[in-house]
Amino acid sequence: MRVAITGATGSLGGALVAALARRSPGAWPAGNVERIVAISRDEVKSGDLAERWPDLAPLKCVLADVRDRDRLEEAFYGCDAVIHAAALKRVMQSVYSPGELIKTNVLGTINVIAAATRAGVRRVLVVSSDKAVMPINFYGGTKFLAEQIAVRSNVYGYPRGTRVSVVRYGNVLGS
Repeated sequence: MRVAITGATGSLGGALVAALARRSPGAWPAGNVERIVAISRDEVKSGDLAERWPDLAPLKCVLADVRDRDRLEEAFYGCDAVIHAAALKRVMQSVYSPGELIKTNVLGTINVIAAATRAGVRRVLVVSSDKAVMPINFYGGTKFLAEQIAVRSNVYGYPRGTRVSVVRYGNVLGS
């Protein structure tokens, strides 16, 4: 399996890379992950991730932003699955920059799904938030919109071979 992770240098993305690393070829028990494409727009954090896993051959750290659909399509090419964990999440910071949340959380989700569909990715998992249930802040609202877009994208993606699912990630100590 070949997996791409957006937001791979975040807390959840890093945990996903570690979990997939344990399933890479040569890992015990027998692994089935032949490629992990760790996508981040942060050059420093991407370098740190590569240094944390220097001997993990399947790991490819790729600089890309979910706001750039064409770059995502390049990064997703040859992947079987995409886990979309990239998001702007800090509720207090978003009060003064709501447009940035829309660009990353809503338009970024649209870009991830469209790029994955064009690249022939079979599965996309969009990571949402428990704050999308009954949004009381702008962040929750953007995650609610991203969920709705993801679910409805199956109308055009599924006939082309791309199935999109959503999972809600709740508050975790230290996240």
